[in-house]
Amino acid sequence: MIGRIILTLIASIFCWIHPAFALQMLERDRIHIYFPEAQQQKASELLMACRSIIDFLKNSGLPPKMPLHIVLDEVLDEPRVLVAMIPHHEIRIPLRAPGVLEDGGNEADPWKYFLFMGLSAQGIFGERSGIPGKTHMLFGEIISPNIILPEWAIDGISFLLYEKYRQATMPSPLAQIIMDTGPIPDLDLVSNHPDTWPGRFSYQIFGRPFIRWLDQRYGWEKIFEFIRLHGKGIIPVEIDSEAQIVFGKNWHQLWQEFREEHAGAEHDRFGWSIVGYWHEPFIYWNDIGVHPGLQKKAWRGRYGYMDANNWLLLSEYDEKGVSKLKSLRKDQLRTAPSNHIWDPGPGGVAVSRKTSRPHVVFHAPLNRNLLFEDFEQADFITRWIEAPPGVIQLSGPVMDEMGRIAVAANSAGNWDIWLYTGVWHRVTDAPSIEMDPWIQNGLLMFASNMTGRFQIHTHDMRQLTHSSTAAIFPRGQTYLELGPGGWFPKALPLIDIPAFPGVSPTGQIDSMPAHESKESTYSPLKSLVPNYIVPDLFFDLDNLQIGLATQGRDVTGNFTLDTGVRYTFDNDILSWRLGGKAHSWAARATRYPFSYTTARQETVDEMRYDVKVGFLPFAEETLEFSLNWRYFKDRFNDLQSDDEWWGSVRFLHAAGNWRARATVDLFAGGSQSLYGEVIYILGERISTVMQLEAGKTWGELVAGHNSFRIGGNSAEGFFTQRPTRLFPLRGFDENILDAGQAVTASIETIWPLAHLQRGYKTLPLFLRNISLGTFIDGGIAGDHLSKDDLLVGAGIELITGMELAWGFNADFRIAWAWPLKKPDDLDQSGAQFLIQIGKPL
Repeated sequence: MIGRIILTLIASIFCWIHPAFALQMLERDRIHIYFPEAQQQKASELLMACRSIIDFLKNSGLPPKMPLHIVLDEVLDEPRVLVAMIPHHEIRIPLRAPGVLEDGGNEADPWKYFLFMGLSAQGIFGERSGIPGKTHMLFGEIISPNIILPEWAIDGISFLLYEKYRQATMPSPLAQIIMDTGPIPDLDLVSNHPDTWPGRFSYQIFGRPFIRWLDQRYGWEKIFEFIRLHGKGIIPVEIDSEAQIVFGKNWHQLWQEFREEHAGAEHDRFGWSIVGYWHEPFIYWNDIGVHPGLQKKAWRGRYGYMDANNWLLLSEYDEKGVSKLKSLRKDQLRTAPSNHIWDPGPGGVAVSRKTSRPHVVFHAPLNRNLLFEDFEQADFITRWIEAPPGVIQLSGPVMDEMGRIAVAANSAGNWDIWLYTGVWHRVTDAPSIEMDPWIQNGLLMFASNMTGRFQIHTHDMRQLTHSSTAAIFPRGQTYLELGPGGWFPKALPLIDIPAFPGVSPTGQIDSMPAHESKESTYSPLKSLVPNYIVPDLFFDLDNLQIGLATQGRDVTGNFTLDTGVRYTFDNDILSWRLGGKAHSWAARATRYPFSYTTARQETVDEMRYDVKVGFLPFAEETLEFSLNWRYFKDRFNDLQSDDEWWGSVRFLHAAGNWRARATVDLFAGGSQSLYGEVIYILGERISTVMQLEAGKTWGELVAGHNSFRIGGNSAEGFFTQRPTRLFPLRGFDENILDAGQAVTASIETIWPLAHLQRGYKTLPLFLRNISLGTFIDGGIAGDHLSKDDLLVGAGIELITGMELAWGFNADFRIAWAWPLKKPDDLDQSGAQFLIQIGKPL
């Protein structure tokens, strides 16, 4: 209680510093909806919908826990709802409507669909009892076994409830055909995100029909009983025992029965896993990479094209769910300076948005060979064309040589083809889905499922293909036909069809009337204080630290709090941290021990208290100015103590294949330090990473304060929260040298060995691939750099890409490194063994 009061007081101070924010808020029955200005109608409708949805979920046994914070997120582009239980119960709904074939894309009101899926997930996650229930009373929301369920279970159960709520079966048109075409993969493939067909959304394509089949066979009461039993389990990743108790069979047996009832014909030829493609030269892409081309995992959009300079343009969602335009040629990768842009098409057109309103945009070329882009967003997007009234999303624009733009548009959940020739014309108005427009030699083509399955049609709805599965994506003389295991490129039939004539402008589509509701000014206090305390752990070969920690943030992410304590067994010391952020201002205080001994018996052993106040002028946190104060004393002699002040400037930048980081420290005592790193990545399938780290201090040198260390370690494990002065050098002991200047360089080549794609039933471990890394590290540290002081190490590592507990990706690395060259006075020999999960060694 005292801790929550202190955090609330700190939060109040931060809110006083920055009281104003662009979000508005509606509140009723402990439900808070946050929304951008001018979105009050949409927010009011969502708040009204909450009541009936929550009543339905209560009757289903899954009431969401209160208070609830629902955000209409203006930044998020990803077509999915984000659900969080900590640091508060949050549902984050993208303000951008989903595109064609994206989840929710056929909904007249996709925001209410996302709201239902989010509330349902909150209800599933909040169901707990037994030991997890008792732990929840002590630590808050830190434990919820149902969060660990595989995505096919969470999404499938939520979608089943949505169909019951809507009282209709609502299969996705293309997903249903993919499942019927087969083959249905093993359960371990659907439980993870494999790099195989049908890819990222396997859990939706197969999981939703599976849960629907389960409901038809056993009923909702049995499914709910499984959720309840799993919510009281103490081994969350074990899901088979509860299924055995409830259904009399484990999940693997149930899945096999489902596969047998939906078995397709046997096939000896399988298609390609294609998300999007370009026809000439033929090149396709998926979540693994571009083929042929750069192999790099990303969530890529369906549409793209190759320009006259052989640059492939397509869109990707970044780690924050923001859609960005990418340009690729061989191993070169460039990113547009504009956010919220997707579906690039011939003629330099794409789709973007202003708040939730979609626009066709024209963009500048993205083939400038620059490390630092010299044009801003306003210069990159050269023209905006607003969508027709009533249209909530656009997908796949293309422009022909006459300047006409064809695009698929969603009105009230129905996708049709529209044409822009200075004014908007509606080309189709059937209740079916029309998508993937293409104009060539005056002929307009697109895919439509008006016949019951997708076929290629012309502007007058003349059918060009007669596929027994699905035909989509006309490009040039090519289209894609669905087959077992993927897509097959096929040649379009050559027929004589006249160019489509001009069409009359469509009538106006009435927009929804304004909705009256009372709104209030946004306050971060509603969502800032965290609702959990989590055990905290750090372990390496020399140290064990355990403790407690918590972090809070408001729904905007502009206000944060974090605090924690750790007990260090090696030093018998309690360390702690307390910090937070308010918009561009950040502050942090830490207490921690700091000690090391170099190979030349230089020792630092201190107890430190650090205070930092920083200013970050840009939302991307690429630049930071900070003022720092430190009080330190000898751990074994309290009489030896001192303090120091310094100012710091930190700069981060990433562009294409480059990454750069630099820090300048200016100490009150008169010394200055400059240090940082540069990384360059090249290669398509076989990749090489080159890294250079360097630092130099001018003025009086104080070991451990303004010096630099090199050695085999790459982490310190305390609450230091500062740019590192530790440069890794594999093959040697940790902290082997300390000096006023240091340089390390590394070259590592990653060789793909095997595409594993292996899991076992419901075991929450999925092995994706295995690679061999060969590396050589070199470095030097000293007051006067000399080749006689050079250290060189080399080694090999095995890297396995894997997925843990359904959805958590990591690299598991085992490495051996040997010292090849060292100064004569250093006693270092034999191989060094390294093992790590997650970050690079």
